[in-house]
Amino acid sequence: MVYSKKTIFLSSIFSILLYPYFSFFNFFRRKHSFDNLEIKKILVTEYHRIGDVLIIIKVLNSIKKRFPESHLILICNSSVEKLAKHLDLADEVVPISVPWTNWSWSFPDWYKTRSIAKSFSKKNIDLAFDFKGDFRNSWFLWNTYPKISFGYDTTGGGYFFTNPRTMNQDLHQSKRAEALVSIAGCIPLKEQFDKINTNEQGAVVIHIGATDKKRSWPMKYWIELIELLSDKLNITIIDTVESQLLIERLKKIKIEVEYFKGDLIELKNWLENQRCLVAPDSMAGHLAAYVQIPVISLFGSQNPNLTRPLNNLGTVIKPDKPCNHPSSHWRLCRECMESIKPLKVYEAICNKVN
Repeated sequence: MVYSKKTIFLSSIFSILLYPYFSFFNFFRRKHSFDNLEIKKILVTEYHRIGDVLIIIKVLNSIKKRFPESHLILICNSSVEKLAKHLDLADEVVPISVPWTNWSWSFPDWYKTRSIAKSFSKKNIDLAFDFKGDFRNSWFLWNTYPKISFGYDTTGGGYFFTNPRTMNQDLHQSKRAEALVSIAGCIPLKEQFDKINTNEQGAVVIHIGATDKKRSWPMKYWIELIELLSDKLNITIIDTVESQLLIERLKKIKIEVEYFKGDLIELKNWLENQRCLVAPDSMAGHLAAYVQIPVISLFGSQNPNLTRPLNNLGTVIKPDKPCNHPSSHWRLCRECMESIKPLKVYEAICNKVN
């Protein structure tokens, strides 16, 4: 998560207004010393997107290594629940849906979310982490009543944590999480992402999905890229809601490609045997990086150093020129995505697989 200066300013004002209220309740909360506390239960909250969970896999492993006898609980979104359990990311995986990720302003939804958070207080959480720096996330974690909590106060609400920290927004999202858990003595493992699988018999995998249109690449560019690739390489398109129109158009112009359809676990297992993946800034790139195949990532105006998939043979393709387009979003630009031409992506793929 990266925040605009406007968001930080407005949320910080809101945080200041609420400070007296929450500080009053904090006065009655028992203070605990991290050095003298026996860590039996640990809570990690990462429920915004699928890719966010994939990014912190190394961090979750480092927590388990540092506290091997503790019970680790991961709160995530429902879309990634089964995969998180399959990968054994935590001893307990709990899916939730919160209003600020679903853009719901319904009071009953917010009250329900508060009730869910408070239900975790019964688990007697000793140590808790939240990596987002989002005031609402911080409020949620506060309601779980952890004895010791670490989090970022980027948008305010430092009083929600026993150990608030200032986020360096210039760091990759994974490095921000690593920096936070390292305070508790959790050192991320280095073996993840160090090896790259080369599967010459596999396919070049296309995943066009990005929930935000400003992250997406134009449909006509995907078709042109597939036309360039189809004479030389096996191509498979991941069949999703976003790719339905592309699949229909390819069938109409009779371009022969394969299609993959399955859940996240099936996708993860299948990707392990593929040649590389091409995708915009989305979940698929992080999953491909996890199974250690090359990833070609398409980024527009946003800084790839903050969220790009992490592996040794990843390639990021950016526009040739800095963004100077008028845009409704402070960080994303559709015109920048459109400035990346298919031939440039084609050449990057050929360099990667040859």
